[in-house]
Amino acid sequence: MQPTVIQQILLALSLTVSALFFVYGYNCFYLLYSAKRYAVPAAGSLKGKPTVAIHLPIYNEKYVARRVIYSCAKVAECYGVELVRILVLDDSDDDTSDEVNRVVEDLGAQGFRIEVLRRADRSGYKAGALQKALEVTSEKYICVFDADFIPPSDFLLKVIPYMEADESLGLVQARWTHVNRGYNYVTKAVSLGIDGHFLIEQPGRLAAGCFLNFNGSAGVLRREALVKVGGWQADTLAEDLDVSYRMQLEGYRVLYVRDVCAPAEVPPSISGFKRQQARWACGSVQVAKKHLVKILLRKDLSLKQKFEAFTHLTYYFVHPLILAAFILAAFASILNVNTIGFDMPQPSSTSIAEYIRSLEAHNVTWLPLGAAILTCWAAVWVYYVASVRQQRLGLIRSLPALITLGFIGYGVSVSNTIQVLRALLSSSSQPFLRTPKYAIERSGDDWRGKKYQVLLDATLVIELLTIVLGAASIASAATFGNLGILPILVPYTASYVFVASLTIYHSRGAGSG
Repeated sequence: MQPTVIQQILLALSLTVSALFFVYGYNCFYLLYSAKRYAVPAAGSLKGKPTVAIHLPIYNEKYVARRVIYSCAKVAECYGVELVRILVLDDSDDDTSDEVNRVVEDLGAQGFRIEVLRRADRSGYKAGALQKALEVTSEKYICVFDADFIPPSDFLLKVIPYMEADESLGLVQARWTHVNRGYNYVTKAVSLGIDGHFLIEQPGRLAAGCFLNFNGSAGVLRREALVKVGGWQADTLAEDLDVSYRMQLEGYRVLYVRDVCAPAEVPPSISGFKRQQARWACGSVQVAKKHLVKILLRKDLSLKQKFEAFTHLTYYFVHPLILAAFILAAFASILNVNTIGFDMPQPSSTSIAEYIRSLEAHNVTWLPLGAAILTCWAAVWVYYVASVRQQRLGLIRSLPALITLGFIGYGVSVSNTIQVLRALLSSSSQPFLRTPKYAIERSGDDWRGKKYQVLLDATLVIELLTIVLGAASIASAATFGNLGILPILVPYTASYVFVASLTIYHSRGAGSG
């Protein structure tokens, strides 16, 4: 049976997508292997305490501003009040500013070195606020916390020794933990996803001698290094990723310390998580556009470092690949194209060599494609299972969260693909849409009815159209008996239904605050 042109096109496209998938799947296995060689760096003892500035970028954080400022005051008290200056970078345009003023006045009266830095506008967003603070900072080190963090009081005492022991260190990144991991099924799943980054990716890249990234919070930067590489730049939405790569390209090292932890709030709604992911997706691709070519052309970087930088900066390309794989499978089903395999010529009395030569390109089966997809799929799950086991969370207990994470991971491929394409195709800056925080720590806390709810937008329409396509392709596959494609279509469509439904459910009442 000779394949049609449509079969050949679909096969070629699917093999291309599969090959690209394999790159990222292989990298997962490589980081898993490399992370096993991670050793917690030894911290030296402080002979003298250098000065530190704590920068707190805040924009409309009514529910968490007080918490993070008072937490940082405890950090300063533990390290030495006279050695720490707290700068609250308040760009708020709501009653958050009143709350900030009250807390700063209270702590100032207690003897803390704390002040508020406000700008006339939000130009440059978070990067712009951090750069403005850098220009008025003379302290040796700068510690950055986002508004949803609750840093432990001994944070500086644990991190600063690493910076003092090695002048080549540009920054030290600590591990994020989760104050509301068990709040609901979204926070349980998202926490596992973040764990994968901090327990596998960061240790793996450090152990392999590859570039690491600053995560934008719970890190300490050397002010001199920050100034030398050009400070904070607002031409991407990932100013943290950008500055860490600029530092390493200038010869500074970045250190990740897994055993120093800072808890933070995980978005309790799928809408908040999608907004966070959208910003990260767009920002990382912007950084890739900014730095990847020069990295690949650098002669002083090894092939391993270049490959890892490529997969790191283009990681969110996985989401367009996920969506492309779904669309290819859907069209194959609707067009009644057998995408599982083509008829192979029957062996004759000829030799094996002659039989192999008789196989034409169109006779290639989809077994290699399926094997590659399976390998990539397994890589992701092994990734997060390793994180669960490393924390001794219990694999059986964590199974619902792992399954939910799978649905979310596939389901957000539509919204993340839009952001990836936006970053690739647009040369203009994108708006920095903050992730809403509600001070959700315990099961009894409620985020509904509060301010900062995420409104529904046009992305939902595209997600709903994707669901319609999935339903039509599943019906077509069942009608034509093309059942081999259902293992691809069903979980993808279910994931889109899951995320779209949660988006609608979690957005009810949005804007009422």
